[in-house]
Amino acid sequence: MAQTAARSPAPQAGSLTITPVVTAIGAEIAGIDLARPLTNSQHETISAALVQHQVIFFERQSLSNAQLSAFARGFGEPQPASESSFGKLADFPEIDVLSYGGGVQPYVTKELWHTDFSGRETPTMGSVLYCLEAPSTGGDTIWVSLFAAYDALSDKMKAYLAGMQAEHRTIKAFGDDIRSNLWKDEAGRKRFDQLSALPPALHPAVRTHPVSGRKALFVNEGYTTRLIGVDRAESDAVLGYLFAHLRMPEFQVRHRWQAGHLAVWDNRSTQHYAVADYAEKRLMHRVTIKGDKPY
Repeated sequence: MAQTAARSPAPQAGSLTITPVVTAIGAEIAGIDLARPLTNSQHETISAALVQHQVIFFERQSLSNAQLSAFARGFGEPQPASESSFGKLADFPEIDVLSYGGGVQPYVTKELWHTDFSGRETPTMGSVLYCLEAPSTGGDTIWVSLFAAYDALSDKMKAYLAGMQAEHRTIKAFGDDIRSNLWKDEAGRKRFDQLSALPPALHPAVRTHPVSGRKALFVNEGYTTRLIGVDRAESDAVLGYLFAHLRMPEFQVRHRWQAGHLAVWDNRSTQHYAVADYAEKRLMHRVTIKGDKPY
């Protein structure tokens, strides 16, 4: 799908509609053209929907790189380009290029459920993902509600996790046994060494959302390595239970991509899984938004 020329900044018309996808997470938003500047009211409505539903979907969008960047910046400042392992657009370094299939091996060879950048001291606030080309089958993305997962825990497990911290390490999700295709050349090996050198981050096992005040289960199998204050055997057993709990279908929404689809997710209250089951080309552009400490 070719990028379109930027449109003139005409005002939006009409009203948008918000339709939940499933009970726990996800909503579709219609009646809006994201290529045009949002009104204050529209921006407030979309931001509130994101906090409430955790991931929001838009269909039939046609955005230039500049328009995608402008829409994403409405949620906050993009994270530095140096913190991403994806390719970048030269004129828009805030935009990650996710291009796989069509003879190019998918980014993952052993995917893990993950909350983006939880291995850093300051995980990201969220991301905007725009589909330019989609395979005819496969390539879905699944999101999990960390609110719903926490709410479904027993009172005894909630009490056990209260005040507990968890260690997150970036290299857990980037080990050469997981993503060996990334480290074949000199640049890849240098990036692997950089990721290996990153210090661990400690985050609350239960995070309170800074906007809604809701509690979220803030551990993920992609980056979380251990619980602090208990021995390794206990930590492994509890984390194993929590990782399995987080995979419950009742907490999930699954999106089937088509060209022109756009998703925004709240990284503070979700984790996700990119399903690497496609052979045809899948081209996505992503802008990731800087976040704050999960305290």
